[in-house]
Amino acid sequence: MNELRACKEALTQVEALFFSMQNDDLVRETLDQLVILGASVAGGMSSQAEATLEKLRSDLFATGPAPRNGDSENVARDSEVRP
Repeated sequence: MNELRACKEALTQVEALFFSMQNDDLVRETLDQLVILGASVAGGMSSQAEATLEKLRSDLFATGPAPRNGDSENVARDSEVRP
């Protein structure tokens, strides 16, 4: 949950950068700095998300396979009401 919140915050920051880049009064140097900042935020969150995915995969495989439907017994009972 914390990772999803952090990703949401990073996406909000990148969105704000995109909106600020639409300002016609920006000089090229400032625009370049905003692009670098946005790339840094996105790259950092991408790396963090990849690490989290690897941990989740590792945890999932450590628990073993989930039971399949065919593994559970599904038997009709004679005591059921019949028409």
